Parts: sequence; C-alpha cells; structure tokens
Amino acid sequence: MKVAAHVLAYNVNRYINEMLANVAPHVDRIYLAYSKRPFAYIPKSRQTLINPTELSQINVSRFGNKLKVIHGDWQWEEDARNACFDEAKSEGHDWLIIQDADEFYPEAEWQKIKKEFLKYKDYDHLATTWYNFWKSSEFALVERDGSIKGKNAGFAVRCRKDLKFIRQRLTNATRTRVIDTPCFHYGWVQTNQEVQEKIKTWSHAHQFDGMLWYRTKWLGWSERTKNLHPIRPRDWTRAVRFPREQPNFSDQFQLRFDHYEPSLRDRISEAAWDLRAHASDGVERLKSILRY
Repeated sequence: MKVAAHVLAYNVNRYINEMLANVAPHVDRIYLAYSKRPFAYIPKSRQTLINPTELSQINVSRFGNKLKVIHGDWQWEEDARNACFDEAKSEGHDWLIIQDADEFYPEAEWQKIKKEFLKYKDYDHLATTWYNFWKSSEFALVERDGSIKGKNAGFAVRCRKDLKFIRQRLTNATRTRVIDTPCFHYGWVQTNQEVQEKIKTWSHAHQFDGMLWYRTKWLGWSERTKNLHPIRPRDWTRAVRFPREQPNFSDQFQLRFDHYEPSLRDRISEAAWDLRAHASDGVERLKSILRY
C-alpha cells in the first residue's frame, strides 16, 4: 500500500517544517502546493498580497525525493488540493492524506492510522477527531456539545479516479469513517500579525466580518469570552486550559500573548455578535423542526 500526503504552503512559516517532519516518516510522498498569491475568496487580497512563506524558508532538502513541490496560481482551495490529488493518482498511490501545516499527530496515533488504512476497505474517505487550540497550546476550544474533541472535515481520501475535492477540504466521497486518532490542530495559535494575514486570505475569509471578529473575539479575548468560531460562533463556545497530557511537539506552540482591554465600542459590538449567534442558532433549530 502506497500512502501520500499533501499540504498547502501559504502563510505557514510557523508550522511548515515541523509539520513536514511529523508526517514524513509515515508516507511515501508529500506534495506541497505552493502559490505566490492567496486564493480569490477576497479578491482584493489576491491583487495586493504576496505569500509570506518563501520556498527558501522550507527545508526541502531535508526530505529528499519524498517531497515534491507543486507550483500553481489557484483561485480556490479545492483546486490546489486537486492538483496534489491528481499527482498522487498518477504516481500510483492508494491513499492521499489531508494534513494542513498546522496539524500534528503524536507518534502513537500514526501507528493506529496505518492499521486503519488496512482495516476500512469499504470506505473511500476517513476523518479523524481533533483538538483545536487557541492562542497557545495551553488553551483548547470547547465544542458545542461541551467536549474539547471535535471532528475534522477529512483526513484521507482513497486515490480513485472518480473522487476529487469539491469544496475546500470536502470531497465527493459518499462514505466517511471517523477514526478516533486525535489530531492536534494549532490553526489559531498565531501572533496578532499572523491572524490578520489569515483572515484576509483564508478560504473562509469571505464568510464573516474579519476585522470585527479580530477586535472583539481575538484581541479582546479572555477566558470568559464566548462564541469564538468565526463562521459559526456557537460551535466554539469558549477556550479552556487543555486538561490532557501534551505531546512533545506542543512546546513550540506555547506562545505568549498580550491581553487587551476592549473599548466600550468593542464591548457593544461583541454583544451584538453574540445576539446574532443566538438568533442564527434559533433559526437553524426551527428549520430542522420544520424539515421533520
């Protein structure tokens, strides 16, 4: 069985070399999708911003022939992922792992994952559980159900000709198996400057008021702050201190961060944000009731 992995290399200076080292021992090939420009979700960003990550900052030589750089100028996230997927298919791989640069798996979980590939022959798509961290590896985000362990949109897809990425990380596979091999996701463990870049170029940047969220939920955050998810606020109810054993790689994500006292305007804006979050939840529950 041949297993490949792929990663998108835009604005990933903090993570990329460590992430590549995390996955490299467990795959036959890594495809790294590199573009000078961001995606087109915010058209102005695509015209004015350049990738903060340069190829020279990525330790390509460390991984030898195992790492293959795929150059492109993709408008949409799924296009970059499909460019890697097509390479994996053409080179005869059985599975393609979806591991973004801010995602890490402890060694013990990798050993389980290898067994899962062999076990689930009737599934073409695997997802894993994960912990989402906030500002530092010390704080984990709490899911809507009160747990700190959620589920990602996808971890691996079988290299079948008829399968592809259709929207961002989602594929057209019809059967998904969730395996409990937790990923440690440090997507919001960043400096203020890095977060500002992210909300202008991220593939979800067009789905929320980035600067309002940045002022009220990011800069103004305290352990009392609620409704932290940028798109679906109540999906991350708050952030709490991570109560479980930390893996070795977590040390590099123990970032220090400043606490800001929000202005009266920002407090009012945050209250309005939270009211809208509750109202949106109510609408979704009503729609669910009406459907049934």
